[in-house]
Amino acid sequence: MKKVMVFLGVGMLLGAAYWFVLPRVRAPFQQMRREAATHWDELKRAARTAVKGDQAEKAQLVDPQGADGRHWVEPLTGMPFVWVPGGCFRMGSDEGEKGRDRDEGPPHDVCVEGFWMGRREVTQGEFRRFVEASGYVTEAEREGFSWVYTGAWERRGGYSWRRPGFFQDDTHPVVHVSLNDALAMANWLSEKTGGSFGVPTEAQWEYACRGGRLGARFWGEDPDEACRYANAADAAAAEDFPSWTVHRCSDGFVFTAPAGSFEPNGFGLQDMLGNVWEWCADSYDPQGYRKHGPKNPVILDLSNTSRVIRGGSWYSRPEHVRCAKRDALTRPDRRSQDLGFRLIRR
Repeated sequence: MKKVMVFLGVGMLLGAAYWFVLPRVRAPFQQMRREAATHWDELKRAARTAVKGDQAEKAQLVDPQGADGRHWVEPLTGMPFVWVPGGCFRMGSDEGEKGRDRDEGPPHDVCVEGFWMGRREVTQGEFRRFVEASGYVTEAEREGFSWVYTGAWERRGGYSWRRPGFFQDDTHPVVHVSLNDALAMANWLSEKTGGSFGVPTEAQWEYACRGGRLGARFWGEDPDEACRYANAADAAAAEDFPSWTVHRCSDGFVFTAPAGSFEPNGFGLQDMLGNVWEWCADSYDPQGYRKHGPKNPVILDLSNTSRVIRGGSWYSRPEHVRCAKRDALTRPDRRSQDLGFRLIRR
């Protein structure tokens, strides 16, 4: 009988502990587990909204604003990038667009996948970091000359990104750089970071320039509104170069302006028009648009040394400062005072 009473007593004590003591002991641990699960869910949501895939290892979220809230800074150079969401657009220009050239047609529908693009052109300071880290020497430095504007474009000795021929500091877009120089920086970044950097294709560039709009310029049709959005030939330049055809406004700069000085387009990109011409990946083909496929088109012809440049520059008249405007240089080693580049990461 005693044993039965002992077992009953122990059972009652265990039951009391289960109902009255253990809940108080378990409660803090359950709360900690709930908080940990909530924190883990928040971390996963943050990772999804910041960047995708291996880009998360290198990207730094610096600005929650923009077309879809995703900006990041490349850590080796400090270059700011903006995510350009994929989409479809009408590439080229209609016959009625003022300043149109025949190689801008026929207009055709094109779709591109999303990509990261430099928020503005590569600056002197960012290019300097690449040169100092890699020991790279530009083609203008190796060959001892570049093209400069003296009232006409001339080949002159002694000019390079280090000696542009007008005032620049580390905030200005780098100039006197060839396509080969631009790709050298892109390849260096790819090797160092494990990413895939390059210059944009024509289709990527024009899609990005338009920023979701269909007009000749990402701000609208009026070229004389340019000075809020672009550094191009204007009243300030006309004081030094009175023979130029200029926009009827003043942006305050004759040559390059600090990169990112003007208002962005709908994707949050700056200097897509004006400041410096920008290299594209495509070989130049005046009939290239007839050869485009509907998705991610690019013209790469190893037998053709001509390469596309886009966007116009501080030297450009109104008809050249349009998103559809195509220009080309005969060789990828060409460089000049109004030629720079912008990088993308795929």
